[in-house]
Amino acid sequence: MKKVFLVAALIAVSGVIAEASAQTKSVVYKTTNNNHDARHHRPHKCLSVNTTPKVSYNSTTTALNVSFPSNSQDGKVEIYRNGTKVVNANAAAGATLVYTLRNYGNGCYTIVVSSGSTVVYSNNVTVK
Repeated sequence: MKKVFLVAALIAVSGVIAEASAQTKSVVYKTTNNNHDARHHRPHKCLSVNTTPKVSYNSTTTALNVSFPSNSQDGKVEIYRNGTKVVNANAAAGATLVYTLRNYGNGCYTIVVSSGSTVVYSNNVTVK
């Protein structure tokens, strides 16, 4: 009985050793060129292109400037004064929109700029 157990244990151990040695075999890497090993090759990073509209607001002149890059999606500018929409403008890629909030009267303004279906700028300002 002890011999059978000892033989079975030896077979099990040799199987584990064989399996472990099979897992430690060296891996062959394909090279990208003759000088570098593929393990050290880093793919090129894609350059990010800014497609977000540029928004600036001058509180002294109450001028709002919104510039949509030429490589962006079409956009939209919405301006609310005291909760009432006073501007609802669509803009094509490459367009620049300029608004003077003082021209719409004094009050609390909410400015919302979106590109495609994403809001990219939102701000509350007070014009006195």
